[in-house]
Amino acid sequence: MGSNELIERMDEIARKAGGLLLSRASEDLRVSRKNGHELVTAVDLESQEMLRKDLQELRPEAAFLGEEGWEGEVPPPPLWVVDPLDGTNNYAHGYPVYCVSIAYVDPRGALAGCVFDPNRDESFTAVRGEGSFLNGEPARTTRVDRLDNAILATGFPYHRKVEGLGVSLEPLWYFLAHVDGIRRGGSAALDLCYVACGRLDGFWEEHLQPWDMAAGVLMVTEAGGKVSDVEGGGWNLGSRGVIASGPMLHDKIEAGVDRDVDTGFRPSNRDS
Repeated sequence: MGSNELIERMDEIARKAGGLLLSRASEDLRVSRKNGHELVTAVDLESQEMLRKDLQELRPEAAFLGEEGWEGEVPPPPLWVVDPLDGTNNYAHGYPVYCVSIAYVDPRGALAGCVFDPNRDESFTAVRGEGSFLNGEPARTTRVDRLDNAILATGFPYHRKVEGLGVSLEPLWYFLAHVDGIRRGGSAALDLCYVACGRLDGFWEEHLQPWDMAAGVLMVTEAGGKVSDVEGGGWNLGSRGVIASGPMLHDKIEAGVDRDVDTGFRPSNRDS
């Protein structure tokens, strides 16, 4: 099976799962909590089982790494890396920002990725070495090279608590003082795709999992952008966060995310 047939089948499978999400959105979702503020619904589980069946029929030799019920190490490639519902908290609250994310990974990394947004009927696809696409049209990152001309996106960890948020707020304070705007959509996969197609100039987030990032990272790199982990090193499936942007802005975002950056900005109610 060639790469074109592979990505076409991945798109069909993602759209099928997205249709399931839309059809169940108005039902009783049977919401439960996995960890802190992280939710899971019966639809997450149903979507994942649908994806597991269809993807393993497509590539039976590949292992399956899905968000729901996974514990342990990332299996060796080839494997499917799947988020059956990225943006579950949005979905559970009726906020229409969520997607299905699928990546096929071989020993060289992500070979193909598909992220489908059922609310906007938008399919983001990429194949290594062949570019990124939005509904079949080429996608490119922006060439913005100044923070004060940029819109960035970020996210926050689910395990945050009153006594400790579990994430440094220094980058957020820094970027609030230096960029045109910051967005928090609630779906890392879509944020990465929005970087790939130029709707966002950059994105950073800590405490992510492989299924949050694998497909979207391929979208960004194939769209001409740059990607690193949150420590500034190379991104891989073991990374616990990501920085992604157009090529002209990446170093500046990395500097802002750096834990040692002197922001020069402090909220007035922050303890000294």
